[in-house]
Amino acid sequence: MERLLPADPSEIGGHRLAGRLGAGGMGVVYLARSPHGAWCALKVIRAEYADDPGFRARFRREAELASRLTSRWTVPVVAADADARSPWLATAYVPGPSLAEAVALRGPWPEAQLRALGAVLAEALDGVHAAGLVHRDVKPANVLLAADGPRLIDFGIARAVGATALTTDGAVIGSPGYLSPEQARAHTVGPPSDVFSLGCVLACTATGRPPFGTGGAAAVLYRTVGQEPDLDGIPESLDRTVRRCLAKDPERRPSARELRDVLGEFAVAEWLPEGLPALVAARAARVLDLPVPDPTMLAGPSPVDASPSPTRRRLLVAGAALGVTAAAGAGAWWEWGRSAASANTGSVRRSRHVVTLLGSPDDPSFTEHRRGALLAVEQHNQDTRRTLDLVLRNADDGGTATGSAAAAARLAADPDVSVVIAAGSNATVPAALAPCTKARLTVLITRADTGALDVVNTTSALVLRVTQIVGPFAAVIYLNRVVKPARTVVVHDLATEVESLATVRIITVYGKLDGGTSVEEVAADEDFTGAARRIAARPLDAVFFGGVSPDRAAACARALRDAGHRGARVAGEHVLGAPFLAAGEDWRIATGYTDANADTRTKAFAAAFRARHGHAPGPWAAEAYDAVRFAAHGLASVGDDGRTALRSELLRRPWQGITRLMSFDASTQFFEAGDDGGGFLFRVTGGAARFVARSADIGKKT
Repeated sequence: MERLLPADPSEIGGHRLAGRLGAGGMGVVYLARSPHGAWCALKVIRAEYADDPGFRARFRREAELASRLTSRWTVPVVAADADARSPWLATAYVPGPSLAEAVALRGPWPEAQLRALGAVLAEALDGVHAAGLVHRDVKPANVLLAADGPRLIDFGIARAVGATALTTDGAVIGSPGYLSPEQARAHTVGPPSDVFSLGCVLACTATGRPPFGTGGAAAVLYRTVGQEPDLDGIPESLDRTVRRCLAKDPERRPSARELRDVLGEFAVAEWLPEGLPALVAARAARVLDLPVPDPTMLAGPSPVDASPSPTRRRLLVAGAALGVTAAAGAGAWWEWGRSAASANTGSVRRSRHVVTLLGSPDDPSFTEHRRGALLAVEQHNQDTRRTLDLVLRNADDGGTATGSAAAAARLAADPDVSVVIAAGSNATVPAALAPCTKARLTVLITRADTGALDVVNTTSALVLRVTQIVGPFAAVIYLNRVVKPARTVVVHDLATEVESLATVRIITVYGKLDGGTSVEEVAADEDFTGAARRIAARPLDAVFFGGVSPDRAAACARALRDAGHRGARVAGEHVLGAPFLAAGEDWRIATGYTDANADTRTKAFAAAFRARHGHAPGPWAAEAYDAVRFAAHGLASVGDDGRTALRSELLRRPWQGITRLMSFDASTQFFEAGDDGGGFLFRVTGGAARFVARSADIGKKT
């Protein structure tokens, strides 16, 4: 538990806050005393996620679902307010460690205690399923250990069996390593999915390791779907039972009730392995000894309770009982639409358009996309002159082409989605084009620049940047206007030949450089020592690295430095990574994104971003901001036919954003570079890439 921050409220809904149990992107979980003096875990959702009525519907449903549960091995909702500015939910607090922590500290459990654990969790799931629910996130972190038995907690992503999802339809929700094959495939799940997860929990508790291994989520999901579990070390008497739970076919798994009968009755005496009772007691004593918390420094009403919605606040009271975790909500991630609180008020009637960001939440650039887009949506919805309202949603592509195609298919099938902003990478974005094109759903591509996008004139997509078709535009301008070398050596890295070929061709075949050129090819199994020596024989020649690997670019930079090369060195944005930033001092890098903090034309955006998010905007935030505003500009002109007519409208005339002029060639429908180029130049110095100029300004300020 952590101390309260000065900005934290002292009280929420009559509950005095004592400390922070955890925090994440969606909100904060506090340890609090109820008005009756009982300890509880109080989960507060950030106000920024709560303006969409769909979110509040989901949050209200979560409280109602949890209040249905009556098993002694699950936790009730003590109180909740779905209508507060920042919705909150309180559950009774269990002052014990999680099963995940216990296994990490004390190792695998003996057979007798393993059976007791399994019996209780099976009984808890039987109650969950009898209430018409599926938990969907059974894992060691969601099992708390109390002196009188374990508790299954966190129903944040539970769903009523057969209910229509309020989350993105088909999304993979749960924790890799413990979710079932049908969850991994984003299929409909039922009670057998929870049984599979319970089998994973028992296997991990018995062996000390997850049955499908560790590593990246994609690899774990792949093993879950297609490989057999690692059950080496499971007690022989439990091996068959656990294997039945982990059957790939849901119909071959036992029910929770059948599993409870197989594992036997729970006996509270000595149910915890040696060493754990003392840990549980110590945790309980630590909480019981807490003093009444001092007020925090926050002045005025708490940010949670301030400015409540007009809807009458509703308090759910389910009685006090032992309950939920310090890690409430840790296994679930939610993405919500956002609409203006003032939408469609008074006599003004506005159409509503959903803008969806497609990408991976694990990708840092996606986070910056989301923040920039959110600012654009909020500013748009605050404009009293607007003719439409925007809602921002996020769609997870899993970081793979397959995931991107599947997510795009779901978006294409959703008639509420007006436009998709593809924030993914070269590896994922092309896969999203086909399903969106079939549905005539406009896709605006901000980041990807692969040659696979050369077919945009036959799709419903528009690429909002210069791509590999014209090469690293700002680097070419820098060499022509500033350096003016007699010769530029293009280093063609064959380790990334396919990705590099377009850049090399632009410079050599199409002759975009004013001076002479030559090419040094470096094989994938070669270092750059030989090439660097040959280049350094003419030390003032410029070097254009035609590769995309940060590691290979770093090796090239070191080799050139060691060989004594003194000329200008340039490359494209894909080399920017920790290895290259450490080795590439004084290189110039052409990018498709600006530094909104240093670019004079984006200062107002940067100030608004800092005020909204509390930090400076990162790469792609300004580009996502422009993409949303560009879409809104088009949607305002096409009316109710926005989904199918938007792309044509956006192609019709140029539009000036804060990052670049959005203009497209009438015949090819590609982004028009023009004199400005829509690109940016950075310089690597001190281990970081620092903004130099926009393409149009290179030579004026460099």
